[in-house]
Amino acid sequence: MMDRTRTEEQRESLHRDIRMTGPRRLFAHTGIMVLVVTFLSVMNTGVTRAEDQPIPSMTIGYQTGAITAIYEKTLEINGRAYGLMPEVIMLDEHEETLDPARLMVTAEVKFHVKKEQSNKIDRMIVTLPR
Repeated sequence: MMDRTRTEEQRESLHRDIRMTGPRRLFAHTGIMVLVVTFLSVMNTGVTRAEDQPIPSMTIGYQTGAITAIYEKTLEINGRAYGLMPEVIMLDEHEETLDPARLMVTAEVKFHVKKEQSNKIDRMIVTLPR
């Protein structure tokens, strides 16, 4: 009987030691919250606007600039006039076909100029202002 009483006392003592109260509990909750916030911020940082940017290998040889004026058959990019080839490939930042009517001044562009004609754009990626 004595052993049984002693065992129960030891068990209660052990439970008292394991239970978190007061400052220990606050410290544990704070630590968990810091870990959760850190994890979420790292996950959020990992999803950047990188998916909005074209694949780097796709834009090798491209020039960059901003549209400064739009005319009937030409564009002015960074103050220099460029014509558009009749079969120009125009994509938006998500690599989807872009209607030339959606072009606007101040839009950021990456463009490829035809080798034989240095002032004619044959491919262009447009990042429209949001």
